[in-house]
Parts: sequence; structure tokens; C-alpha cells
Amino acid sequence: MHLELAQYLRHLSVRCSCLSRDISDLRISNELVAISVELVERAETIEALLKVPNSPLDEAPDDS
Repeated sequence: MHLELAQYLRHLSVRCSCLSRDISDLRISNELVAISVELVERAETIEALLKVPNSPLDEAPDDS
């Protein structure tokens, strides 16, 4: 459930970012960008809290 929350926060972040480009009011546009950044930071925090050490998802792919 928590990873879905992080994914949803990222989705909202993208929506805010897109809206910021469509708004002609600079103050509102800047606020949407700030909200977008905050949502991504919160998503990253949730993902970091849920990260399980030494899990298969934690390892880098082997290119050999």
C-alpha cells in the first residue's frame, strides 16, 4: 500500500508540473512547481523507509 502511495504522489507531482507550464500566472505556476518538488521528496522518503536491505530490488543489474 505504501509503495502505491509513493507512486500516487509521483503522479500528482507530474500533474502539478504539467499544470505549472499551462498557467499564465507566474505566482501560481511557481507554487505548482514547489508542490511538485515536495511531492517527489515525500515519495522518495516513503520509498527509502520501505527499502529492504539486500533485497533483489536493491541490487544493480549485472551487465556481464
